[in-house]
Amino acid sequence: MRFALRFAAVFPAALFCCAAASSAQEEAALFRHSPDWIRARLRSMHAVDDAYLWHDVLGGRAIHQNSKTTPPVEPLEGNFHTQQQAFFALMKLHLYEVLGETDPGLLDDAKALLDWVLDNGYDAPTARFYFRYNERRGEWHRGFYPEFNMITVAALLRYNAVRPTPRYSQVADAVFDTIIRVGWDAEHGGFCSGFSYNPETGAFEGDRNKGLYAPGYLAVMMLDAYDVTGEPRFLAWAKKAVDACNNHLWDDEYGAWRPGANRQWDRFEGSTKLTHVIADLVQANYLLYLKGQGDAYRDYAERALAFLVEYCRAPNGLWYRHTTRDGSDPRPGPDVSADGGPGTCLPYDRQMQAIAACCLGYRATGNARYLEYVDDTLDAMETSHRIDYPAGINYGYMGQDNAQNTWCHLWGLKGFLAIARVQAGDGR
Repeated sequence: MRFALRFAAVFPAALFCCAAASSAQEEAALFRHSPDWIRARLRSMHAVDDAYLWHDVLGGRAIHQNSKTTPPVEPLEGNFHTQQQAFFALMKLHLYEVLGETDPGLLDDAKALLDWVLDNGYDAPTARFYFRYNERRGEWHRGFYPEFNMITVAALLRYNAVRPTPRYSQVADAVFDTIIRVGWDAEHGGFCSGFSYNPETGAFEGDRNKGLYAPGYLAVMMLDAYDVTGEPRFLAWAKKAVDACNNHLWDDEYGAWRPGANRQWDRFEGSTKLTHVIADLVQANYLLYLKGQGDAYRDYAERALAFLVEYCRAPNGLWYRHTTRDGSDPRPGPDVSADGGPGTCLPYDRQMQAIAACCLGYRATGNARYLEYVDDTLDAMETSHRIDYPAGINYGYMGQDNAQNTWCHLWGLKGFLAIARVQAGDGR
């Protein structure tokens, strides 16, 4: 939006509108799936989420995880994660922007979700959001996960940009400070995750090892916050999160990033390379390149996406959960039997995170092959994952008859939003 305003100040409005319309038509034609189909599916998926993933909890409305009923109206675990409320709010805010909605209902829903988190899951003395509430046990898991807290920070700031809300911006600032103070390893560099709070010592305690999962989410959400605020601190910390992974976890022998390392970066942990974790960091690198931070970010993203295409992409266009579990060499292919048999190794969120990465790959390089991958995945999902509900069409976690999973549904919205942005000529 800021770019459009600067551009319009230089060129006549009519010329800008014609150029934008022509560009949008060219982008839309690159996909086999039309903009109308993508937007209709977005609305349908959102309708399913609204119909089946909201429940009354603690006097408010909150989203549950993992329902096996059809329709999916009963929570399997009884857990209500703060980051899932915030992620749903964030997707509603992006829907409001991308679909050009004028109905304030999406904004009202986002506020209701965020208010639930602030009223029930925010600890003001330590400036953090708790992990989740278990309805069956009637208690909170009070762990602190910097990457999940950053999702809520991004949602609060995006809502505040549309409807200024001092409470939201104040809490977002306080929690972001905690994310940096607790999550960042100032001595060795890199973000850590998974902390508990000791009220007797007033300190956060936890494993200081470095995993690939946290920095990917942190960087993507920091860049979301940067988009709506323009504040350089979010861009700077996103770069630090990504640089640490590029500098220390890159696997020169087999490609992509190693799953993790110890605090000193001199011992690597694990060998299985997870598609969604790699795809998230691919997105972060592409985004940094698109924001003018240097060609190196594009190059890392390109090499990692090539790794996913070679080792994590199934013949029908879907994306496997991970590479082989028995070593760092990905060439044997994914161990399908380790995940319960054919079909169960292709969960919904991996499809969407790979789609989002491919959309950004096209934006960064102009390589139309990435959009072919998107179309192929969408086609395959229509037979492998699609479920038709009374409320609309959505997709199952690992197949048509498998459990619903809130996290995957929210990534579904994000993936389809990424396609809609490409079709609209929006490079974010």
